[in-house]
Amino acid sequence: MGENHYSGPSEPCLHRNPAVGGYSKNMTRDLEANAQKIAHALTSGQQIPKLFSEAGQLTLDDAYSLASRVRELQGKKRVGRKVGFTNRTIWPVYGVDQPIWGEVHADGLFSTDQPVNLASYSEPRIEPEIVLGLGYAPTAEMNNEQLAGCVDWVAPGFEIVQSIYPNWKFSVEDSIAAQGLHGCLVIGDKIAATHDVLIGLAEVPLALFKGTEAIESGMGENALGGPIEVLAHLVSLLSAADQLQGGELVTTGTLTDAWPVSPGEEWSAAFGGVMETQLSVRFT
Repeated sequence: MGENHYSGPSEPCLHRNPAVGGYSKNMTRDLEANAQKIAHALTSGQQIPKLFSEAGQLTLDDAYSLASRVRELQGKKRVGRKVGFTNRTIWPVYGVDQPIWGEVHADGLFSTDQPVNLASYSEPRIEPEIVLGLGYAPTAEMNNEQLAGCVDWVAPGFEIVQSIYPNWKFSVEDSIAAQGLHGCLVIGDKIAATHDVLIGLAEVPLALFKGTEAIESGMGENALGGPIEVLAHLVSLLSAADQLQGGELVTTGTLTDAWPVSPGEEWSAAFGGVMETQLSVRFT
């Protein structure tokens, strides 16, 4: 890992405001019921009304605590994290104003030769992303160069996201509680995280296709300025109990808008620059 020295551009991380700690009495009473509703919706393909739509009804820390309880109920093995809403250009579309994070689980990882069955996902959409594989655990004290030194590999990815809330209408807190809207993750061939690769990630061009139809293009920098900047932001968000570990992966957010997908479709993405690879997925 000694060769991984990042010297690319940096931009300030977006920090969430400190939460006004603790649940209200009503939230304490409703926590378990809401966690049960969300956990069921995430696995059944059924949708539920959005829970926390009024300003001040739930703090960000409360939302992450609720998400943690949902994960306890699911009992799945964590293999990494997803960072959502890193593409600022789509914030107005979804009514959000900051990135969020959720977990990636072992049973939600797919390779390119595995078709993805959409039956259990609500209003699924596809997001082309750059995935980072961590060789070492990053810490909040690290600068971007040191954070890049924690990366062992990079890969093209498709995150399949879902909304358990009808018509993709929700608050930021709703999206956090629903596990960051994560469905599953398709990962392509891993590329060694050399110095040249790391400093070139922000400039990676991306073209997204549905069958042979060109849908949208993007760049690595569309996600908070680049994947290493996303990693820095994630580390700043995580509590002491949720810190990243060596061996985890981080999928760094969509480089385009999120596009609806349906059974029978095949989607692909052409990544250029230092990645120069293709990724495809078939849906059933």
